[in-house]
Amino acid sequence: MTMVLLWTLGLTGLFTWTEATCVPDAPAELLSNTQILDHPTVVKALNEARELLQKPYHDNVTRDGLSVAVVHASSPIPIFTFNAGALKFNETSSRLPRTTEDVVTSDSIFRVASVTKNFAMASALVLSRLSRHAITLDTPVRNLLPSFHLPDLDWNDGGSEITLRMLASHMSGITRESFSSNFNQILSTGKATADSIGELWAAQTVENVIEEVRKTSLMFKAGERSAYSNAGIGILGAAVASYYNEITREDLTWSDIVEQEILEPLNMTNSFFGPIPDSLIPGISVPGGDNWADLVIGEGYNPAAGMWSSTNDLANYLHSIWLQPSPSLITSFDRRHALKPVYTLPDGKQQVGPGWEISLRSVSTSSNTSVTDSNKTYSIYGKSGSGGGWRSWIDVVPNLGYGLVILSQTAGLEGYEMLYPAALYGDVQDILIPAFAEALAAQVAEKYAGTYGSGRDTGIISDVVSSNSYNTATNAKLEVQDQVLYMRELVVNGSSALEAIDKLSWLDNEGARYFSRPAGVVLEPAGGVSETAEFGDGARVFRMTAAGAELCEWYDYDGYKDQNGWPLTKLVLVDSGNKTELHYPPFDIVVTKL
Repeated sequence: MTMVLLWTLGLTGLFTWTEATCVPDAPAELLSNTQILDHPTVVKALNEARELLQKPYHDNVTRDGLSVAVVHASSPIPIFTFNAGALKFNETSSRLPRTTEDVVTSDSIFRVASVTKNFAMASALVLSRLSRHAITLDTPVRNLLPSFHLPDLDWNDGGSEITLRMLASHMSGITRESFSSNFNQILSTGKATADSIGELWAAQTVENVIEEVRKTSLMFKAGERSAYSNAGIGILGAAVASYYNEITREDLTWSDIVEQEILEPLNMTNSFFGPIPDSLIPGISVPGGDNWADLVIGEGYNPAAGMWSSTNDLANYLHSIWLQPSPSLITSFDRRHALKPVYTLPDGKQQVGPGWEISLRSVSTSSNTSVTDSNKTYSIYGKSGSGGGWRSWIDVVPNLGYGLVILSQTAGLEGYEMLYPAALYGDVQDILIPAFAEALAAQVAEKYAGTYGSGRDTGIISDVVSSNSYNTATNAKLEVQDQVLYMRELVVNGSSALEAIDKLSWLDNEGARYFSRPAGVVLEPAGGVSETAEFGDGARVFRMTAAGAELCEWYDYDGYKDQNGWPLTKLVLVDSGNKTELHYPPFDIVVTKL
């Protein structure tokens, strides 16, 4: 066949070969496969997680209330739950029926504090969909909230361009709080107690927040770095409410909008803002000691920390918006953009995204038989909360297809340890991540690994005669090693197609080998919607990359193309249910998994 070189990029010197391997993500369509949950490593990991969570209770070192759930992309119903401790340590309400069981369940209701900030970001994405993307996370706040302003010097130094994304990722530089706690170091007045801070939070109106931000200098220059800001999230909620009411001609608060556009559609019946509804009082958790059980947070700070919820409701939320193949309430495009870091802290270990606190976990992917070490780093997109006797955590690991919810309340008992979900999640994830990664790799192997033969032409190359006859000299071999999908060889009419790609840059029939090496090539999921659609249902485009590269390559995508515009470094695997086929358009061949 004839190939036309449309664009070239010199490869010499771009690769560094080491024993490390860049481990690509698994194909997204496998993340919701329920067979992953039956894999022995996942079953074992969930049992280990249960033992970990149960240990402080067995050892009698804590009496805190605790509710934990793991949710998978396949269902909003948690695949794992753990509940322990009393529900009400310091009951103050006379309205509680005496028949209520005093134990924590997955439907028990906790204050989730700053986990609410994730809903503030999600509300902006919902608004983006409702407005048909007339606004996005990158829309300047001033376009939605005309009353938003800053001190003039800050406003003129980029503050006027602060966006919803900058607010959601704490990149605006806006002061942490929209109130003064009247501390005086000289006179030693003012105390930061649950009661004093709670009263200040409860007093915050939307107008208070906007006015305080208007007259308070920025902590950092707008866009310079992330700096945690409750007031900034209050502005985010105010902007969402302002524009929502403009396009719907309603007059709703931000919390009303979230209840109407998120909580109700997702049937989150144990989640709410404001005063506790009488019908939910039996399920409300009450911490020991000073707490905010009876505190009603003002609308100005509702977007920052005003929500109550349960592990079942939050698991449903994580699944519906952040995990299932096609999200509810927001677009897939917006989800992809929201699950990206905006800022990396100088320690290199923490990142911030819109509505997310991102931590990194590196796990080994090497098997016992490997002669080299390989590792993969996973991003945990989480959000913590703490206040008034409650602590909370939610997260998702997007490229493994599951998430975690941890809610706790302090018992307030002397001599017992307090549980911290923002720390506990790390211990749980250290168990779960390697297990889900191994189970997912097993699904990749089952679906794609094997020998492919019975080669045939498809007729897409005009100067090649189409034929339905089978060619035994055309075949391919795919294997999974160390959680990486390799194509060890691709032979067309008895000749190596991988060597043919290398030869494009050779002079005098000699040159470096990047693809036709003994290890073959790594297959990395790729392809846009239109490219994939060319091959029908069940198609997955893969990009070939050189095996054993120290760094993940991103600079040579679709460099060489054939006469029909198809990249030489891409192939397609098509699963039709009863068979899997490998298509390599540049050589006009299809081989079938044997």
